[in-house]
Amino acid sequence: MKTVKILTIVAFFLAFTGFQPGNKKEKRLQKEKEIYELIESGHFRFVANSAQSTLGNFDNLGTDYHLIFDSLKLTAYLPYYGRAYSVPYGGNGGVKFELTAENIEKAWNEKKKMYTFRVEVADSQDSYLIYLTAGLSGYADLKITFRNRQMISYYGIIEKIKKEE
Repeated sequence: MKTVKILTIVAFFLAFTGFQPGNKKEKRLQKEKEIYELIESGHFRFVANSAQSTLGNFDNLGTDYHLIFDSLKLTAYLPYYGRAYSVPYGGNGGVKFELTAENIEKAWNEKKKMYTFRVEVADSQDSYLIYLTAGLSGYADLKITFRNRQMISYYGIIEKIKKEE
């Protein structure tokens, strides 16, 4: 009697939680559509989960590090691990800027189903060459090359821009 009750409870649980073969594929296609629309609109946020520099890997970045693409405006709040060749006195210690892009190149690779961005931004202290590769799964790779520092790579996800940003 107990086994019949347990089997009945398990059957109801599986039926109501959406345990159906088509749901996974539908959810994946819905997520791909959302990522596609975000990237095509040019208004999205890259959230860094880990970083890699010539000094080594720095996994599991603890706080909310991001790079926001808002049309031509880029806002970065990212950590920096690496060698700086020349830094102004009292520098900010990371990759922190709010700049307008001088040049943005966006390309779609049909075979790999990935977007590639090449963005140039500069301020009075440094210039940044940003490469972002993003797949429709939402995962992305960000590489930043500096004029006065060593290159650094970040790995993370693409998501919608939050309202408070």
